[in-house]
Amino acid sequence: MAEQDQKREAILEAALKRFKRFGLAKTTMDEIAKDLEISKGSLYYYFSDKERIYVAVVERIVSGSFKDISSFLETAVSVSEVLDRYLSVKERILLEYHFLFGIHMWVSDKPSSLMRQIGEMVHQSEICFISSWIRKGIELGEVSEKHDPAYTADLLVQVLFGFWINWCKWQAADFDLQNADNIKEFMNRERSVLTIFFNGLR
Repeated sequence: MAEQDQKREAILEAALKRFKRFGLAKTTMDEIAKDLEISKGSLYYYFSDKERIYVAVVERIVSGSFKDISSFLETAVSVSEVLDRYLSVKERILLEYHFLFGIHMWVSDKPSSLMRQIGEMVHQSEICFISSWIRKGIELGEVSEKHDPAYTADLLVQVLFGFWINWCKWQAADFDLQNADNIKEFMNRERSVLTIFFNGLR
């Protein structure tokens, strides 16, 4: 890895630790630079502001996660096998990184342009993966060829996103996203939705 790439990765790691502990609003460029023991000018050489670091951190996590399940997809022998892996990866992301995706802002307020950018990034990654998942289902004979993978994936992602927001809103003010039982309950519900959806694609 080139030196610039190494420095960029170090910045993202340091920023992630800050975001995880203090959140985006309470993290500053000065603090990230101090953690890395570099000048603020050096930090600005790689990223023009905190929001760009934030987007890069989320992109890194999303990219790595979908790379994992996309590799798994290549050798999967059934749609349900992919479902298990997909939900496992998604549950881990929600438990470890929910604070990065501005979930509470989506639930309680009108999303900011930054949150919309993050949401669109995640949506497009999911659409890309689920399109491949549907194509795999067609290849395995578990999904009918009449279904367009990209269009169907887009519909499914919209359904899942709406389901997540609606479910969170009904959990009342004391809903704790860091509670593993809450996440597991939602993932069980999402499993049911996905199972019904894929059964309908046969």
